[in-house]
Amino acid sequence: MAEKLCAWLSEISRHDVPLVGGKGANLGDMARASLPIPPGFVVTAPAYRQMIEKTGLGPKIEAQLAGLDREVNQQLQQVEAQIRHLFEQVPVFGELSETIVACYRQLGHNVPVAVRSSATAEDLAGASFAGQQETFLNVVGEAALLEAVRRCWASLFTAQAIFYRSQRGFIDTQVAMAVVVQRMINAEKSGVCFTVDPVMRNYYQMVIEGVWGLGEGIVSGAITPDHYKIDRETYEIIYEFVPDKKMMYCRAGEAGVRVEPVPPEKVSARILTESELRHLVDLGRHIEAHFGCPQDIEWGTEEDRLYLLQSRPITNL
Repeated sequence: MAEKLCAWLSEISRHDVPLVGGKGANLGDMARASLPIPPGFVVTAPAYRQMIEKTGLGPKIEAQLAGLDREVNQQLQQVEAQIRHLFEQVPVFGELSETIVACYRQLGHNVPVAVRSSATAEDLAGASFAGQQETFLNVVGEAALLEAVRRCWASLFTAQAIFYRSQRGFIDTQVAMAVVVQRMINAEKSGVCFTVDPVMRNYYQMVIEGVWGLGEGIVSGAITPDHYKIDRETYEIIYEFVPDKKMMYCRAGEAGVRVEPVPPEKVSARILTESELRHLVDLGRHIEAHFGCPQDIEWGTEEDRLYLLQSRPITNL
């Protein structure tokens, strides 16, 4: 699969980081283990490199990065804007465009998808690039998908990502961007699960958080989620915090997401039932055992089915 332009998650394992990036490799490994992953495919890192070569973007990007003082935020912001503009000027070349569209059509007719960046240096043990590249939710239609892929490629050069790579010793031009495309889960509940308590470094407890609607509320920090600490073995709830949740992120009509008020009867309500918490603890233990280290997991429920949206190592233990 070394030069494959797109690869289905079921074809990928954790050993394919150079091909599909950290996020794609972990999702593929989970799909192959029959864990509940939304179906999807990855636009590979070789596809990104071919695009860079065919469009002549490589030397232009290197010229922008040359002489950049990575300690000066204003310079980083300027370079990010200039490189993003470069990506906006180039089309997705014919064979790659056709391959992406063909895979998208296999997911369904104009099916809403989540499009996530998956850099070849992210989600590795000891380095967390979480939140530094783009994710686009509720992308509908072939043209919109191709544009989202191109914007994910450009986000390899956000100011934050350039700075973080320099701090961690990664060379910008040696990192490539794959893009994960999955059927969009129209989540009624979403959240995160840390298989150990990352703050207290307590390996006997899991930390689970949840919000109504899409997980963007937690990721962005805009919503204070329900917060649970649970004994990994007995399922006992050690601590529970259930704040009022007055807004939720929902799928907008034909594209993107929007913020809506939480229905009055749900504002003060607990997000997760004890049965759902037990299910998350069981899945968390399973995924941790599968990868061999504590995990930071994103999840969502749709029509009472729980889906795993992402898993990566906890790097601050």
